[in-house]
Amino acid sequence: MGSLIKHIEKLAHSFNNYHWFLFFVLLSIALRFFSFFPSMLDHDESTYMIIGRDILNGKILYTDVYDTKPVGIFLFYDALEALFGSSIFIKRLVFAFVVSLTSYFIYLISKKLFNEKRVAVASGIIYIFYVSIWNSHGRSPNTELLFNLFTVISLFLFLKPKYSTFFMGGLAMGIGFMVKYVVLFDLFAFLLFFFILEVKKLQYKNFWQVFVRYALACFSFILPFAATNLYFWMGDHFNGFYYATYEIPMSYGASPSLKRYVIMILEFAGKFLPITFLFFYTLFSGRKIVSNEHKWFLGFWLVCAMYAIYLPGKEMSHYAIQLMLPISFITGFFFHNELRKDEFTKKVVTGKTGWILLLLIFVTLQTLGLKDDFLKKDYHKEVANYLEDKITPNDKVYVSNYEQIIYYLLHLESPTKYVHSTLLFSEKHSYIKNREKEIKRILNQKPKFVLMQYKNDLVESYLNKNYHLAARFKNGRILVYRRND
Repeated sequence: MGSLIKHIEKLAHSFNNYHWFLFFVLLSIALRFFSFFPSMLDHDESTYMIIGRDILNGKILYTDVYDTKPVGIFLFYDALEALFGSSIFIKRLVFAFVVSLTSYFIYLISKKLFNEKRVAVASGIIYIFYVSIWNSHGRSPNTELLFNLFTVISLFLFLKPKYSTFFMGGLAMGIGFMVKYVVLFDLFAFLLFFFILEVKKLQYKNFWQVFVRYALACFSFILPFAATNLYFWMGDHFNGFYYATYEIPMSYGASPSLKRYVIMILEFAGKFLPITFLFFYTLFSGRKIVSNEHKWFLGFWLVCAMYAIYLPGKEMSHYAIQLMLPISFITGFFFHNELRKDEFTKKVVTGKTGWILLLLIFVTLQTLGLKDDFLKKDYHKEVANYLEDKITPNDKVYVSNYEQIIYYLLHLESPTKYVHSTLLFSEKHSYIKNREKEIKRILNQKPKFVLMQYKNDLVESYLNKNYHLAARFKNGRILVYRRND
C-alpha cells in the first residue's frame, strides 16, 4: 500500500487537494459499485427509504410513520426521494459520495494536524476500505455513515480557533446529533480536549475569551435539536416525538454487557484483520513520530467512541462504524516514513508485495460483489414482481415478519405506522406498546396478500382461517398467502 501511495503522489504532484477528493470518489464508487444493484442490503436502509418517501408525501414522522431514530436520516432520504425519485441505485451512489467526502475531510484533517501527506492519504483510503466491505459495517447505508461526515466536518472547523468556525462546527455536530444521538460523545471528546489544551497553553490567560468560543459551539450544537422540538410542538404532533425522543431512549436496548461488547469488538477486529494488524503495529511501534498532544487526543477520542457504542447495550455491528474514524487516523501512521518496521513487515506491506496484495484484495472484493450482489438471485425483487400484476392501487399487502422493502418496490404504503417489521415481532423492541393489538388491527384491514418468513402463531392462526398459500420463494422460506375472498 505504501508503494501505491508513492505512485499516486507522483501522479498527483502537480494537482491540488481537490484532485484527491476525485480520487476518493472514484475509489469509493469502485469498491461499493456492485452494492448499488440489490433491492435490499439491510432492513434499516429499507425503513429510511419508505419513511423518507412517506414524509415527502405528507405523512408525519412519529405519528403516521414511526421509528426510534432521530429525524436526520429520514429527512436525508426525504431529500433523496425528492431529487432522485425511487431509484435505489442513485441513493446508494449518493452514499458512496458521502463516504468519499468523509475520507477527503480525514485527509485534510490528518494533513493539517500531522503535516504528512502519505499518512493523510493512507488514512482516507483506510476509511473507504473499512466501510465498503461488509454490509453490516457500512457497505449498507446506515446512520453512522452520515453522522461520521458531520463529525469530521466539525473537527476540521474546530481546528481553526475562530468564533465563526466554532459556531459552524457546533452546528454541524448538532446536525449529526439529529442523525444519531451518540455523536454527543464525539463532541465531548473534541471540545473537552481542545478546551483544556488551549487553556493550558495560554497559562489560563484570556480564559473567558476562550470560554465564549466553546460556549458558542455548544449553543450552535443545540440549535437543530431545539428547532426540531419546536417544529413538533408547533405542529400538534409532539406526543409521538416526545415518546420516541425522550422516553424510548431511557428503556431502549438491553443493559450493557461487557461480555457481549467484547465479542462485538473482537468480531469487528477479525473482520478487518489486515487493518487491525496495521493499527496495533502502529500503536506498539515504539517510535515517537507524533506529539504527545496528538497521541492523547486520538486516544481520548477513541475511548469516547468506544463508550458511545457500549452504552446502548445493543452490540449491533454497524455501531462500530463510529470507531473507524479515530482508527483510520491512527492506522494511517503505519505508512509514515519514520515509523520503525521489521524487515518482513516492511517488505510485505509497503513494498511491491504490498501493492500486489492490495490489488488482490480489491479484485477479490469485486469478484465477491459481482457474485453476491449482481449475479445472485434477488428474492425481494422476485417476490415484488410476483405481486405486482396481482394487486391494484387500492389493495393492501402486509409483509408481516418479512422485509419491508416490498412496500417500496411496489410503491405501496405500509398498513401500519411501524414500518420496520421487527418493531412488532422482535423482543428487542418490547418497548413498543400493544404489539399484538396492532398486529390484529392490521390483519383486520383484510390485506390481499400477507408474507411470512418466520413462524408466528398469532399471524398464522389468522391466515389459517382466511388465506391460502399462493406461492413460495427461496426454497420455501418465504411464504406468500392470498386472501380467500
